[in-house]
Amino acid sequence: MRVVGIIAEYNPLHNGHIYHLEQAKELSKADYCVVVLSGNFVQRGEAACTDKFTRATWALKAGADLVLELPSVYAVAPAERFATGGVRTLGATGVVTDLAFGCEAPDLQLLYQISDVIASEPPALQEAIRKHLSMGKSYPRARFDALTEYGVPKNMLNAIAQPNNILAVEYLRAIRQFADGIEPLPITRIGTGYHSEDIVGEYASATAIRKAIINGRTEILSTMPSFVGGPLMYDDQFIIAQESLSDMMLYAIRRLSAAELANVPDVCEGFENVLYRAVREVRTLNEFFDAIKTKRYTLARCKRIAVCALLGITTEQVKQISASREGTYLRVLGFQRKARPLLGEIAKRKTAPFLLRNSDLEDCPAFVRRNVETDSLSTDILSYATTQEIKRDLSGAVVL
Repeated sequence: MRVVGIIAEYNPLHNGHIYHLEQAKELSKADYCVVVLSGNFVQRGEAACTDKFTRATWALKAGADLVLELPSVYAVAPAERFATGGVRTLGATGVVTDLAFGCEAPDLQLLYQISDVIASEPPALQEAIRKHLSMGKSYPRARFDALTEYGVPKNMLNAIAQPNNILAVEYLRAIRQFADGIEPLPITRIGTGYHSEDIVGEYASATAIRKAIINGRTEILSTMPSFVGGPLMYDDQFIIAQESLSDMMLYAIRRLSAAELANVPDVCEGFENVLYRAVREVRTLNEFFDAIKTKRYTLARCKRIAVCALLGITTEQVKQISASREGTYLRVLGFQRKARPLLGEIAKRKTAPFLLRNSDLEDCPAFVRRNVETDSLSTDILSYATTQEIKRDLSGAVVL
């Protein structure tokens, strides 16, 4: 049995994602496709455009056979942790044979070369990264400038400057470390750039789509399947307004002491004191971000910190799941009825807890129960803060 895996956010699902999913199945000759999907909050440090069960339904309608949830501790995280969580989740199924990922440079050898340099981090490169970090740069910028100084060839630098290639390199690193039996399958990205706000024919980035829907631009409908675009454009409960979570996030941060803020992932070097002071001097979340963001602490990083505070995610929690033998769990968001044989194989071959029913959680390790509670809390928060009729975690998986 051949099974291709995809790590995604589908925020929202668009024609580029459909192309990627179809290419993944065709090129891998897979019998089944498993998608590991970010939950209610995504890597950019925001609520997804809609809840995880709706987006899982989109994935199934687009051709996925099984959708698993990427634990929140991995989903709201920098590229390295995001990729690690996705790869470990796919690897833990025991059945995934291929990982299909989009990239701007489909040259697998080039991506491996970059991955090798980053993974090994020779002493001279480490020193160069520390030097650039001391200049107040963000880690991605410091690493890029350090690689330039280290003498990495221009073609490699050009490749790693692209957002999808950054994730591709991290996927390769994670495969080698945690799932060396999975074959990487790079697929060239088509359409507009990752952060582009342009609409070109039937393709646009998720960033452009979210902005266009908010602005009521109906021409964006051609870039998405009808089962996605229609509800997003014409149903008032979509898209989730980030402002609806503003007061809750500010409260979550304000109720933490400086010491507790220091235990939020990605907070270091005394930044907890900046957070502690700033949150008491602002009235809105945007004012808070304007007050704390710097070259070192980018807006995306600050947003992730705020979401982690809202969900109660701690550095200790991240370390615990990362250091565990399982490294993850397999929480089913949805599946096709025709994929029941796949579920049966996973039940036999899995190397991490397989959560298809609520009762499956009873015998899980404490770290799994804690993280599943975090994932469920994210659903409760969206239900409270928005007008959406959100499917609750306790109601079970979507079945098509």
